[in-house]
Amino acid sequence: MENILDFIRKSDLYKKFQIDDLLFVEFKCPYDDSASGIWWHNNFFAHILAGETLLKTPQREYFLKPGDSVFARKGSVLSMSQTQEDFCELMVFVPDDFIKAVVHKYKLSLSKKTDTNKPDTVIPLLTDKVLLAYFQSLLSYFSLPDPPAETLLKLKFEELIVHIVSSKKHAPLQCYFHELCASSRPSIKEIMEYNFSSNLSLNEFARLCARSLSSFKREFVELYHTTPGKWLMEKRLEYSKYLLETTDLDIEEVCFESGFENRSHFIKVFRNKYGLTPGKLTSKKIQ
Repeated sequence: MENILDFIRKSDLYKKFQIDDLLFVEFKCPYDDSASGIWWHNNFFAHILAGETLLKTPQREYFLKPGDSVFARKGSVLSMSQTQEDFCELMVFVPDDFIKAVVHKYKLSLSKKTDTNKPDTVIPLLTDKVLLAYFQSLLSYFSLPDPPAETLLKLKFEELIVHIVSSKKHAPLQCYFHELCASSRPSIKEIMEYNFSSNLSLNEFARLCARSLSSFKREFVELYHTTPGKWLMEKRLEYSKYLLETTDLDIEEVCFESGFENRSHFIKVFRNKYGLTPGKLTSKKIQ
């Protein structure tokens, strides 16, 4: 599973501007209809320029086409597959601290959450004329012979946050910003419950939660009264049993959907937990 932010930073394939933790990139990739898992540790805005893509989060699916824009929350994992031609999007990565600093600097008023539903990994945006003009203005920088001044780029990043907060058309994202500014760090519980089925290492889970590995492990034990490794194993086994009992997925598909990397290891730990193999459980369902 690829950390899309790390991948872009290391790659020389894309046009991009970076200032500290702020990153703006024109992300292109050739047509590929196979689904791939990605994760990231900084929030980003995305605006589709060409092609179409299907994003699948733990909650739902999002079909995006040219002109669509979304916000992707920090500490998230999803699968992504293209459905049409070569794909191109503008991506603007912004860390939590930057969003908080802009809200504080301009004394912006944030809408409070009005329902009890958790915001999804992906928050769709209404691409009005102002937002569309903003993304087009960013794209124009790539045609200049020299990169723009860092001060100007920072102002452009600030402009995006101010527009989102100032417009009534982006209430769901404003509510998320309100929660973000009210909390000090991402919730370990929320991130782990959303992403336990993703095949990530403990180091990667710690990055999703914006903690060092030692802090992540310590806080995790305080929260769940068990280690991250044991908790992940239990959650993945419970989820795999649920998939075997309620879907038509085969054992190979259930193995990977549940976050296990190796089929033989999955069968072994499943038998140790439930006293029968996944195949036996599937046979019982058919009878």
